[in-house]
Amino acid sequence: MLPIDLALRTGLFAEGRFLGKVLDQWIDDIQEFIHSKLPHLLLIAIIAFVLSRLLRLTASRMIYIAEQHGPDPVRISQVRTLAGVIRTTGLAVIGAIVGLQVLAAFGVNLAPLLASAGVAGVAIGLAAQNIVKDVLNGVLILVEDQFNVGDTVRVAGVAGVVEAMTLRRTAVRDADGTLYVIPNSQITTVANQSVGY
Repeated sequence: MLPIDLALRTGLFAEGRFLGKVLDQWIDDIQEFIHSKLPHLLLIAIIAFVLSRLLRLTASRMIYIAEQHGPDPVRISQVRTLAGVIRTTGLAVIGAIVGLQVLAAFGVNLAPLLASAGVAGVAIGLAAQNIVKDVLNGVLILVEDQFNVGDTVRVAGVAGVVEAMTLRRTAVRDADGTLYVIPNSQITTVANQSVGY
């Protein structure tokens, strides 16, 4: 005999009994969730999906326009680097906003969470000054156009081709195939061998 059969025959789930009240409350909670919160969560998921697709489409369109309007490989690599940074940053922002919306839909009070995140942000900012330096230096590298993805460079004592670049780090592959990941704060001097002489 199954435990559910035993519970039904003994009347454990009868109306007015403890398990009956628990079951009724669960059913009420599920109905309320389906009626009010599920449409909100579905709308959030649809909006996040559309925004992420628009972001990816915009980034790929930027690269396509750069490739069509100019055969300059330096300009194309600049646009690819910038498009990758924009796409990654945008997806992170969309993910954070969706996470907060989902927590709010489940009834989590966001005020203490955001307040503690602010305090934690200050503490992390003070403790992780290198990360802040990495990001600021990454922004300056992009703005000043020091190097881009695909350039042959010598940075932080490593020479090779830039394979990937974010605001925090740069990945350089040398001639023997080794991939070096360099925090942007350690890049003080850049020797870019891809820039026209």
